[in-house]
Amino acid sequence: MSQKTFKYLHAFIFLCLGLLLVVKYLDLFPLPNWLLGVGIALGAIVFFVEGIRNRKKTS
Repeated sequence: MSQKTFKYLHAFIFLCLGLLLVVKYLDLFPLPNWLLGVGIALGAIVFFVEGIRNRKKTS
């Protein structure tokens, strides 16, 4: 995956996670808990992959 594509994916995942949190906690419409769990899991995976990529780049 190219660096530019990964940055867009990183931003997209965290944007979606932010929207899910706003919808869930402002109770705009019913949102299943599993959907929030999937969003948080994807955000964590992207966060750790980015950390590993930066660690490899600096060493």
